[in-house]
Amino acid sequence: MMLIDFHTHTFPDELARKVIPKIAGDASIRYYTGATNSSLIESMNRAHVDLSVILPVVTKPSQCETINKAAIDINDRYFPQLMSFGGIHPDNENYREILKEMVKSGIKGIKLHPLYQGVAIDDIRNLKIIDCAGELGLTVVIHAGKDLSFPGDLADPDRISRMLDKVNPEKIVLAHMGSYALWEDVYEMLCGRGAYLDTSFSLNPIRPLYDTQEGRDSLAANPMLVPPLDRELFRKIVEKNGVEHMLFASDSPWCDQKETFDLVDECLNESEKDAVYYGNALHLLELPDI
Repeated sequence: MMLIDFHTHTFPDELARKVIPKIAGDASIRYYTGATNSSLIESMNRAHVDLSVILPVVTKPSQCETINKAAIDINDRYFPQLMSFGGIHPDNENYREILKEMVKSGIKGIKLHPLYQGVAIDDIRNLKIIDCAGELGLTVVIHAGKDLSFPGDLADPDRISRMLDKVNPEKIVLAHMGSYALWEDVYEMLCGRGAYLDTSFSLNPIRPLYDTQEGRDSLAANPMLVPPLDRELFRKIVEKNGVEHMLFASDSPWCDQKETFDLVDECLNESEKDAVYYGNALHLLELPDI
């Protein structure tokens, strides 16, 4: 059996040493790798993951060129173990040219993070990018729901629903089982509408950055923290959305790949596993054989 993790994050080594502790400290959560390419591969070996998809986030329009050059470098050096999507910001006015360049360079998709980027998913700037990416055959992965580091409703199910009403390309992925912390709304509003859902940061227990009373108290004080997705509701979402629109994903380094696999594996029927673990991902990535 092949295993593809559709949602991971890495950074250049020097940047990872600065960025990951900062993000983890802001949210008071544990991280499980150093978020470098080498540490992700070590995690993959432990979890028997064959391919990890890396999802960079452009937080400023000026970062776009540098991040996409890094994505191309990862794909040249590490594929078929690692594959990096490209990055784009809603304020990149030349978004069409950027997306076309991605296609020319072999990049398979993009990641949008409304909370990190400060632009609602149903904002016209994101709608234009999603629509253009769909025309070009790119997969669009969207951070969906709440975020432990950023308050706000910029990617909540009602906004996602409005986005789907206006632009609904075939290759759109809603991370965190459709919307982190808002899974009842996912079941009612988003299931069955053609979007793929990934399993990242949903079933996993969220652990404190430091296993001390102070660390536990700091995590408990995070207003965005909720219990993990209930397994019964997980099953209901899978059944309503359709197994053909589900993707295995961990959100490494924020969740452990092996633990994520074990949790997801317990919730799936044997007949569903091939599709969730690799079949749907190969279809989205247009990789019939790797």
